[in-house]
Amino acid sequence: MAVLLPMQAAIGNSKDVKEFKKKMLDKYTLEAVFSLPVEVFYPGAAAVAVCMVFDLSQKHIKANKETFFGYYRDDKFTKRKGLGRVEMTDEKGNSLWAKTEELWLDLYKNKKQVAGFSVMQKVCWKDEWLAEAYMETDYSSLESDDFEKTLRDYYSYIIKNGGENA
Repeated sequence: MAVLLPMQAAIGNSKDVKEFKKKMLDKYTLEAVFSLPVEVFYPGAAAVAVCMVFDLSQKHIKANKETFFGYYRDDKFTKRKGLGRVEMTDEKGNSLWAKTEELWLDLYKNKKQVAGFSVMQKVCWKDEWLAEAYMETDYSSLESDDFEKTLRDYYSYIIKNGGENA
């Protein structure tokens, strides 16, 4: 069974969410959790969503296996005013989403761990069910330009929101 839920359901800080997670694992196995693109439902909804996949045939503790966590944020779509989310293409007009979909499916089907995309982790109902909680960051691809852009973005945010009280 696959369900789309707000990210808060995967974090599980509230009493209600913790109870939901415990009930689910008492009956079912958490197979996978995918962190979806932030604006996947644009322009309709602003909720940040996750997709959880459950095996309904056995309890999580009985399955005694790791859960697949996919950090599937960049689906190669972009927002266009008046159009919503639009698929991006390469210089030859080929779909960038098709390549991304192929990668994501391969990672999940083969339970591959790839820095920046996926991780396997044993979890219980008390844990966060998000890739972000378990992934290691690949710092090898970072450059000074990335740091400078982040600082500029943050400085712009501060100015836009009124300085020190932002």
